[in-house]
Amino acid sequence: MAQIAEQYGKVLYELRISHEDVESVRKTLETVPELIKILDNPVLSKKQKHTVVEKVFPKSVHNFLKTVSDHRRMGQIGEILDGWSSCVRQEENLLVATLFCVHEPDQTQRAQIEKFVRERFGKTGVELTVKYQPDLIGGFVLQVGDREFDWSLKGRIRQLQQRLIRR
Repeated sequence: MAQIAEQYGKVLYELRISHEDVESVRKTLETVPELIKILDNPVLSKKQKHTVVEKVFPKSVHNFLKTVSDHRRMGQIGEILDGWSSCVRQEENLLVATLFCVHEPDQTQRAQIEKFVRERFGKTGVELTVKYQPDLIGGFVLQVGDREFDWSLKGRIRQLQQRLIRR
């Protein structure tokens, strides 16, 4: 199922629709999630659904959204748009990273973390999301894809406990 959404996302990317139009679709569907149910409703005719698409969304995405709706994939539109975002990041050589921390990093710390990620993974840019996690006690955990770098006090304490248990 996720593989199909990924393929649709790649097709959307290959259509070279503007970032603004695709993000407009994302924002509209986040604001009015009922549209997904309407466009995935088997009771409504294709013509009715196509009319909704034409009235609500930018013209550049009409054919794509009509196809998604016709194939009853609107329930996966979030994953489809994520697939598109992934293709965009890959083209722009960007990497997504999440920083879990107790305190918001200052600009210098943030720049150092982004530099570490760029150099470690050979990318030109980093989309860094910061999430507050007070149970780390101090320090931070950096998650990049399936890799995790734990520089938190909680992580250090856990490492010490494991070393003591092994002895």
